[in-house]
Amino acid sequence: MKVIVYGYGVMGKKVCRAVKNDANLELAGVVSPVFDEQPDVPAYKSLKEVTGEVDGVIDFSHPNNLEDILTFVKERKIPAVIATTGFSEEALQAIREASKEVPIFQSYNTSFGVAMLNKMVKEFTKELYEHDFDVEILEAHHHRKIDAPSGTAKMLYNSAAQSIDGAHAIYDRESRHQARERNEIGIQSLRAGTIYGEHTVLYGGDDELIEIKHTALSRDIFAKGAVSAMNALASKEAGFYDLETLY
Repeated sequence: MKVIVYGYGVMGKKVCRAVKNDANLELAGVVSPVFDEQPDVPAYKSLKEVTGEVDGVIDFSHPNNLEDILTFVKERKIPAVIATTGFSEEALQAIREASKEVPIFQSYNTSFGVAMLNKMVKEFTKELYEHDFDVEILEAHHHRKIDAPSGTAKMLYNSAAQSIDGAHAIYDRESRHQARERNEIGIQSLRAGTIYGEHTVLYGGDDELIEIKHTALSRDIFAKGAVSAMNALASKEAGFYDLETLY
């Protein structure tokens, strides 16, 4: 597959390297309004400038570029991996509308490992809960991250909650002054230093604990995950995919 990478910042450069290192993909070019260095493949300021053959687009750029991307992939009938953050609800709806015509993977976390963590949570929570294990979620990120809890923590909560009747999230225990309810799922956030991302799902039973944890040791995993997502999309029909549905 010939792939265009949209965005040439820190993550865009990592994605370009990941595409080059993948046996199934070829880097056909890079799109970015500004280049701090010239890539060794064709460089464009907009997808409107691209005339050659392209089989897919991986986006790590800016929400303002979404219209350019969706127009391009719909015209060419090719898949897109959209990993840009900060989309409005209207933009997310536009992505879902476009996915009726082409395969689109959209996620704020592209890690394949996180996708497998989520699968384990779906698989194990029901049986553990039925054996009186409590469920708690802890996530940690760098001190520059604005939102809390993370989108990944919310995904893990949704997956666990499917197995618990009346499940509800608890973010703050300081003001509750009551014992933990059976069907609650606690979600806690830590912000410190340069943590790339840690997500732990803890199952607490009588006299025993089980933890399922994913730790991002570098941003490279997100680039590799985007490449894995593009490879997975190659065999998919038109539709909207995320970490819960792609693999």
